[in-house]
Amino acid sequence: MPESHDFFVAADPESVRTRVRGTLAREGYTVEDGEQGALRATRGSMGLTLLIGGMANDRTFHTRLDVQIMVTPDGRTVARLLRGAGKSALKGGALGIARGNRAFEQAANAIHSDLAHAGVLTDSVPG
Repeated sequence: MPESHDFFVAADPESVRTRVRGTLAREGYTVEDGEQGALRATRGSMGLTLLIGGMANDRTFHTRLDVQIMVTPDGRTVARLLRGAGKSALKGGALGIARGNRAFEQAANAIHSDLAHAGVLTDSVPG
């Protein structure tokens, strides 16, 4: 499972940030501003996840994702989706790992779909 996913976008960084923020919010994440224009998205309850681990459902299992918005030297905007700091295995063993993988994949698919539907996605590369 990739640890990151890069979305190359033909739009300015601020509009990409706004679009990605909205996409993650529709996926049930609370999205906060991070350092240097990044986004930090969390979903679920850490307390409940630590209590019942992998038995938590997709929306209550604690998940954190980070998004960095960058501009390449050739002027393209890149939104990089990263797995968050919380380790899924520590929060639910094999079931936790599966839930963390699924959450990352669902978020990547939602961002891809939204950017493609808007006609601004030029490339999408898992990393």
